[in-house]
Amino acid sequence: MNALVFAYLHHISVFTLVAVLVLEWVLIRQELNLGIAKAIRIADAIYGASAGGIILIGSLRVMWYEKGADYYLHSHAFWWKMAIFAAVGILSIYPTIVFARWGKTMRAGSTPVLTTSQLSRLKTILNAELLCIALIPVFAYAMAHGVF
Repeated sequence: MNALVFAYLHHISVFTLVAVLVLEWVLIRQELNLGIAKAIRIADAIYGASAGGIILIGSLRVMWYEKGADYYLHSHAFWWKMAIFAAVGILSIYPTIVFARWGKTMRAGSTPVLTTSQLSRLKTILNAELLCIALIPVFAYAMAHGVF
């Protein structure tokens, strides 16, 4: 029963992460105003929390549930999945810093300003994050089925 609960929580965290990443992707393409900036910051906070949940719950699943730590730690697919997830985490640093810097401006009731290069970089990074996230299920399947 615990394995079911942890699998459910892990998948809900993954779905949440994907949903808020897509939301950020959509919102950053809108004309930036105070409301959109607030929504982006909230989405980014939820994104971080869901990533933390994925790491915590996933670690518990590896150690105590499913096939056991030995199975996963010797799976190339598992390590590819972890590497891709780490890459997504690294990619997410720049957007989070940009969004966090908006706080002072927003508390003053003003809309943050994005330069053309910042906006372009944010769009590129969000695209890369989505592409990486789209690869993870391939490795998850391979890992679960002992493909490599």
